[in-house]
Amino acid sequence: MKKFLSLLFIAVLSLSTVACSESAATDELEKNDKEKSEAKTGDDATPVSDDDKEKAKEDDIWTYYEDATWSDDFKGLKMEIQKIFVTNEAPSDDDPDALTSAVGMKFKLENTTDGKFTTFPDQAVLVTSTGEQIEMTAFWGTDDVGGEIDKGVIKEGNVIWNLQRGEADKIEWVKINFDAQTGDYDTPYDEIEQNDYEIELQLK
Repeated sequence: MKKFLSLLFIAVLSLSTVACSESAATDELEKNDKEKSEAKTGDDATPVSDDDKEKAKEDDIWTYYEDATWSDDFKGLKMEIQKIFVTNEAPSDDDPDALTSAVGMKFKLENTTDGKFTTFPDQAVLVTSTGEQIEMTAFWGTDDVGGEIDKGVIKEGNVIWNLQRGEADKIEWVKINFDAQTGDYDTPYDEIEQNDYEIELQLK
């Protein structure tokens, strides 16, 4: 019984360590976005000192490609990739003490119509210039930016893929594949209109 309780304690401690590491990496992304939002709020915003900016930059594990953007308007569903970011220091899903490489994209989806749409950019296939093809995103840090999007809904968040070969800093371009369609899960097939996206973005 004591042996079982000891093993249970070790398992809980390991899961807690992974959760803390993942939370820290995700917090860096949210902090980066929040600081940019606050900078646009006008005279009431608290100015950020140069020292604070430098400290945040040093602590951030991500390298950002702000010019790697994309947008489209599919029958009133406005979609954007607002930036791409990479790291070789993401927390590993398998080992709480290990680091892994990852690629992330910041998405924004907005339904400007009275109808519904269905799309899953958070399940997009990622291809990289370093020879990787990732069929599914990592679970940590990936936000709910897909599924059914009702009228007036805005979905915004990060989609993150863990790499197998590493060397995220050497990626020169990335490509993703996903589709978007009109209607929801109950819409008859012959009434659905679909658009298939293959988006390639240059990083370097």
